[in-house]
Amino acid sequence: MEIYKSDYLQLVYVKDDELIEMIWFSESTHMSDEDYKKECLAYLDAVTKFRPSKAIPDMREMQFPITLELQEWTNQTIFPVLLESGVSNVGIVMSAEIISQLAVEQTMEEVEGIKFTTRYFDDKEEAKSWILNLKS
Repeated sequence: MEIYKSDYLQLVYVKDDELIEMIWFSESTHMSDEDYKKECLAYLDAVTKFRPSKAIPDMREMQFPITLELQEWTNQTIFPVLLESGVSNVGIVMSAEIISQLAVEQTMEEVEGIKFTTRYFDDKEEAKSWILNLKS
C-alpha cells in the first residue's frame, strides 16, 4: 500500500511482510539538502507509524549527492529512530552510479548504520527474496 509520495520519493508498506520500501525517483537530482531531510523525515514518520522490521531502500534512480554532512545527519537523526522502531534488516538496491554507491555505503558503515543487518543488491527482486527469507 502506498503511504507517501512526492516528486522525489514513494513509500510503500507491505503489512504481511512487515516491510517498507523507500523508492527514490530521478527527480531527486533537483532536491536541496532540506528536501532530502524532509523526505527522510517522512520515511521516519512512516516507520514509527507502521513499525516494519524490514526495509528496502531502492536507490537505483537516486540522483541526489548525499554529502558527508547529510550522511552524519542520517546516522544521528534517522537511524536511531529506525532501530528503536524495530527496523533491523535492510536490503539496499543500489544505483549504478559509483558516487551514489559510495555515499550509501559510507552512511551504512557509520556508528548507527552498522547496527542493521544490511546487504546490497543490483536487483529489487533479489533484495526482496533475501529480506523475506531472513530469520527474524
